[in-house]
Amino acid sequence: MLTFRSLTDVEQARLTPKLRRAVIRALRSLLDAYGENYDPDDCGFVVLLNQNTTDADALELMGRPWAEARLEGVTFDKETNCFLTVWLANNQYGLTFLVPNEGWLDPAFRALLLEEMGVADAP
Repeated sequence: MLTFRSLTDVEQARLTPKLRRAVIRALRSLLDAYGENYDPDDCGFVVLLNQNTTDADALELMGRPWAEARLEGVTFDKETNCFLTVWLANNQYGLTFLVPNEGWLDPAFRALLLEEMGVADAP
């Protein structure tokens, strides 16, 4: 799991071009929404799941495993092959999750993402 709280974090990460593009889009949405008031500790940040991400990470972030996450909608970006979803702790703080649609993705969490989208498989 990688976290991104600023564009500098993105620049320092060694991401593939597609993942880099996905993270930048998600982070720019936060920066645009909060403007000068953006503080990742108060507002939230972007989390990119990877093959090393575990339920322990989910418990630390949300207090529950990935397959039991209470998500606020899910979209799928065909260009980057990533699910994009948000978990809201309250009216101000939320986490934006980027979830690559890869073979290592936990089947139960993938099923939850697809259920939230209302589809049987990723487009």
